[in-house]
Amino acid sequence: MYVHVPFCERLCPYCDFAVSVQREIPHQAYVERVAAELKARAGEFEGYEAVTLYVGGGTPSLLSGEALGALFEAVRGVVTLQEGAELTLEANPNQLSEAKLNAWRALGVERLSVGCQSFQDAQLKALRRNHSAAQAIEGVERALEVMERVSLDLMFGVPGQTTASWEADLAIMQRLVEERGLDHVSAYNLTVEPGTAFWIRRKRGSLHLPDEDASAAFLDRLVERTAEVGLWRYEVSNFAVPGGESRHNSGYWLRRPYVGVGVGAHSLRVGGDGRSWRRANARKYAEYMAQSDPGAAESEEVLSARESFAEHLFLGARSRLGLDLSGLFERYAGVLSAADKVRVGEAVEGLEALGLMERSGGNPALWRPTLRGLDLGDTVAERLYLAATPDAH
Repeated sequence: MYVHVPFCERLCPYCDFAVSVQREIPHQAYVERVAAELKARAGEFEGYEAVTLYVGGGTPSLLSGEALGALFEAVRGVVTLQEGAELTLEANPNQLSEAKLNAWRALGVERLSVGCQSFQDAQLKALRRNHSAAQAIEGVERALEVMERVSLDLMFGVPGQTTASWEADLAIMQRLVEERGLDHVSAYNLTVEPGTAFWIRRKRGSLHLPDEDASAAFLDRLVERTAEVGLWRYEVSNFAVPGGESRHNSGYWLRRPYVGVGVGAHSLRVGGDGRSWRRANARKYAEYMAQSDPGAAESEEVLSARESFAEHLFLGARSRLGLDLSGLFERYAGVLSAADKVRVGEAVEGLEALGLMERSGGNPALWRPTLRGLDLGDTVAERLYLAATPDAH
């Protein structure tokens, strides 16, 4: 389960998420609206247990302790959380006071995802982050003293970044893993999304980013340094000590059903006949708050069993957790012919010949992308998707 909290203190120039920058955060009003949505959609949760609860944003750590407590209470009042469910909260490093961390821990938060992005003041200024490098380091260290698990977010390919500055970031990351017990790192290559401030600056020619070769070199060093400290690359952009993987994010790559509530949140429901249903909430805060039916969706989409099968394949190509090909063939047996299975199997074997996929753990039915396959994930995903949906192309 995902809960979206849209509030931010400022809008980052690369961000295209559903966020809302307000002078006064309406803590109570927003939580009450999310609670109303939960009640309106209660029928979707019957017969299910949530194995994860992820509160993201935006900046959910801006919520007051009282509001966050009310939010968790609203969720637990409608949704059954499985015993031992993973509870994650996203936070900015300048908000990680000891008092807040202890309050979140008391609410059941066990995993904190900290959006540092960089440990270099020049890069943080270019990204318009509202914390300093010192605050980022201190915040993560403080969180590691309180939380059971902490994930660190970094970015590369950002304005002004050099090999030296990236190496400095990786050195701090390495120290946090080796000396402080950090067990998870998410690292993203900056993508300039349409409509963002960076996108406008690039069109004007005033945005200067490292070129593709430099960004590829940054990624290579990231993979090397994380491996040196015992973090394995289990997904395109995520690294963890064995057992420290994000169960919530892994569920997306394994295409497990999920429910999202709040501004701009998405949901996926999976049927027994192979079909699936996607829905998305209103992306604009004012629209979400004003709609007459708090459980209404902005958009809904039905995916056929064939489309669902194709999604299963290309999402699995993003993760090294393993793609159970035989299990998928059995699950979608009603829509797959013998020729379909042969064609998909040949596509996987072709990717194996290219060094982009491999058998996982010696299991002949379980496949995963190689590290090179993760780097060329779009190519792998496209080949699998085309093999799964020949009539659509």
